[in-house]
Amino acid sequence: MKEEFTTKDMWNLLYEDLSKIQEGINNTTEVILQKPNVESTFPCKFINTPLDSVLKAEDGKPLLKEFKISIEHWADNQEKCMQILDDTDKILQERNILRTSTQSIVYDDTLKKYNLTVIYGVRWESLTNSFIYIK
Repeated sequence: MKEEFTTKDMWNLLYEDLSKIQEGINNTTEVILQKPNVESTFPCKFINTPLDSVLKAEDGKPLLKEFKISIEHWADNQEKCMQILDDTDKILQERNILRTSTQSIVYDDTLKKYNLTVIYGVRWESLTNSFIYIK
């Protein structure tokens, strides 16, 4: 039984998993941990800080947590945003992390790029140290 799976653990796991897409699918999409700016390399994926909440605890230790993860997919055009999103979905589904909502694609006038933001969700169970689908 793992003591706790923290926000930092989730952030690191996401970064590691999403960075694999670059080598595994021959994609040059950079994974970044801070909001893109005019000096950023595009296309890119920005992992926002995961949000978590304890659903069940015993003796002050979390037994079941829920994570919500917002990932922004940035590219020169809308089609590329959707392609990057598909790659992200495939990798995260391997860990039972599923898309729970998708926002409309937005054009950023400052960056001159498109942004497709998606929210993913998953539950972590301490007894098995595993991710389970949100039903």
